Parts: sequence; structure tokens; C-alpha cells
Amino acid sequence: MQQNSTGISLGEAEFNNLCSHYKDTYEIHLSSIKQRDTLFYALLVILAFFSLQVTSTDLVNGALSNYINKEFGVTVDKSSNLFGTMLWLLVFGVSSRYYQIVIQIERQYGYIHHLEDLLNKKYTGSRVFTREGEDYLDKYPLFSNWVCFLYTAAFPLIILLSIVLRIQVELARIEILGLGLAPSFVCYLLVGTSTILYIANLHGTALLKLLTISSSGLRKIWRILLRR
Repeated sequence: MQQNSTGISLGEAEFNNLCSHYKDTYEIHLSSIKQRDTLFYALLVILAFFSLQVTSTDLVNGALSNYINKEFGVTVDKSSNLFGTMLWLLVFGVSSRYYQIVIQIERQYGYIHHLEDLLNKKYTGSRVFTREGEDYLDKYPLFSNWVCFLYTAAFPLIILLSIVLRIQVELARIEILGLGLAPSFVCYLLVGTSTILYIANLHGTALLKLLTISSSGLRKIWRILLRR
């Protein structure tokens, strides 16, 4: 019998069940990571077309028109606003799923570390189960932090910048687009809201500290200006 972190005896059967559960949990974790990577590359391609369409509309619309014609046998006029709406919907759909998967992965890490701690209680004086635990974080701290920053901060900020620039261009053509701008504007609000909530969910504490520091700095500057 082995005492786990909660002080409850961990028998052989319980330990084997926990090992099996850890294995299944890690497989689910790997599957989530594969989904995240697939969605990441898909979003890169979508954002490339999404951003390029602003400056090279005919080129992007022509490529999409040829692809639809080849894959589905449907002919679409490349001057149609359909492609713009389609890209907005793709950005919304794929980015929403991407955010969901990344948040799920971040939550899984904490649970996997907890399982590793329970399993390592069986091996006094050593840490056998550390596949996603402290050893990895200790050996690759800078790289791990950099990858985390790319997935959870830099990439969503790129998405946010892309949709802001795109909607500004489309708003400038509101007299031409008319009601055709409505789907784009709705997608803009949805993607923007999802992105901001996503960043806040993962970096809420850091953002709060940043706002506190910025607020403190502004108050000091304001006091100095009032004294003059």
C-alpha cells in the first residue's frame, strides 16, 4: 500500500488503474495537440488569403474560384463578394475552435501534472512519471515559454490585427457593399470578442498586473504635471 498526496492508501489495483487513466489522459492530450497544430496551420493559410484579398482581390478570388470549380464543379464569378464573406466565416469558425482547443490543452497540463505527482508517490526517491511535468519545464524553460507565447498571445494578436485592418478597408467601401457588409461586420465582432476573451482567459493575471503598473505610472505622471 502507498500513501498518495491526499493521505489515502494507494493499493496495487488502484495504482494500475491510475496508470491506465494516465495513459488514456495523455493520449487525449496528444490528440488535442495534433488538433491545435492542424488548426494553427489552417488558420495561417486562411489568414494569408484573408489579408491578401485586401490588396490582391482578383488574384485571391480567382484562385478560390478555380478551386471551387475544380473540387465541386461550381462556377462562381471571381468578382463576387461571396469569397470575402466565406473567408470571414472561415476565420470565425476555425479561430473559435482553435481557441477552444488551446484552452483545453492548458487545462490538461495541470491535470496531467497532478496525476504524475500521484503516480510518483509509488517510487520513493525518484520521479518516474515526468513526461509533461517538472523535468520538461526545467530543461526547456525559455523555449517552452516562447512556444506558449506564440500560441497564446502572438498568434491571436495577429488575428486581431488582421480583422481590424480588414474591417477598416471594408467600412471604407460601405457605399458599394451596402448590406453585403453585414455578415463581415458580425463576424468581425464575434472573432474580436472571442480573441479578447481568449487572451484574457490565459493571460488575465498578467494583463491585470500590466494595467495596475500602467495605472500607477499614469497617476505619477499626472501628479507631476499638476505640480507644474
